[in-house]
Amino acid sequence: MAGASLALALALLPGCKTPGSFREPVARFQQGNTEASAALGVYYSEMNRFERDLYLDERLYDTSLEVLASDAAGRPTPLLGKIFSPESIQARMDAIALLGVYAERLATLAGAENPGQLPAASQALGTQLGALGTQMQTLAGKGDTSASKYVEPVTTLLGVATSLFLEARQGAALQKGIEQGAPQVNRILDLLEADMVEVLGPQRLTGVKQALASRVMFYNLHREKLSLAERRAVLDDIRRASDTYEALMVAQPVEMARALRSAHEALLRFARSERKLESFEELSSAMQAFQGRVQTASAAVQRLREPPQE
Repeated sequence: MAGASLALALALLPGCKTPGSFREPVARFQQGNTEASAALGVYYSEMNRFERDLYLDERLYDTSLEVLASDAAGRPTPLLGKIFSPESIQARMDAIALLGVYAERLATLAGAENPGQLPAASQALGTQLGALGTQMQTLAGKGDTSASKYVEPVTTLLGVATSLFLEARQGAALQKGIEQGAPQVNRILDLLEADMVEVLGPQRLTGVKQALASRVMFYNLHREKLSLAERRAVLDDIRRASDTYEALMVAQPVEMARALRSAHEALLRFARSERKLESFEELSSAMQAFQGRVQTASAAVQRLREPPQE
């Protein structure tokens, strides 16, 4: 009895990790969500620089190719063209931010002492994202082929998140958020994953292989005519291209989308649970794992963008 009384007393002390005291795992989720958004934004934007570098690289090793601003059909070459415009990149980062607003609201409803309240910053962000669906539709009309697929899940999730801000009954709001919001979260994550697996990943891998192959071919064709210093320079260039290929094989930006999926599933399990101490510990462990996965993937993406050594 004495041991049980002590345990109860400790659980009631301020700052102890009780089922309702989930600020730490939610904070971990928010930090991981922000880092994933920034890293994915970098990966999207770096594709433009990567394609431009690849275009110029081809012309470095093949003197028969000209450097042009537009091709024969009048389309911009990678010298000036962009795979993703800054607006398209920002829209996808905003979609990830929307996932964070929704997830924080679910967590607040699941365990906060004042379920009708949400931090002012999150409410402001939710308002700021209100035009995201319209923005995606506009981008689709400007040639962003995958943007239109985001419109329905983004618009629906915005509506769910907005209604949850106004819902005063904790149980009803939580159930509503789970049933209406979770499928839209999964669709948005599916689209982010498809961007990286079906478009960005293969395109970048093909480009890196092409850059490595052009260097190897150049060296093999001209090695007998090159001086020792020139051979060393070309071989160093081949080494850097090989390092880039290796880094790309290790860096899996799609891991961040998958980590986001796992984190949202953990939040949903917590929201559906009776929110006992075991549920809290499971949520806390899941958020730590999520943060670690994002940091690892983010570091790998950062390595990809490091400029080559001269």
